[in-house]
Amino acid sequence: MALQTISTHYEPSEFKTIISDCVSEAVKKEIASFIAPSEPQKQILTRQETAELLNISLPTLHDYTKRDIIKAYRLGHKVRYKREDVFAALNIIKIRGNA
Repeated sequence: MALQTISTHYEPSEFKTIISDCVSEAVKKEIASFIAPSEPQKQILTRQETAELLNISLPTLHDYTKRDIIKAYRLGHKVRYKREDVFAALNIIKIRGNA
């Protein structure tokens, strides 16, 4: 693969503007990717998703549910958790752990 040299003539201020515009565009794209998540978050979680979110095992999640630390909802034979309840319980668990 041969290298080619391309010579262009820009005024320093014009070159600065071109570089500035390119950097601004790249930064805006990166910021937008952090602000807008690519997929919406689920509001109703399965037992497995809840355990993974809290980084706990399924038996521990079952124990928290039995002790009413995390409120569970039954949909037929399935157990589900609301995301907001999980985060509220997480705050309670953290407070109890620091006490």
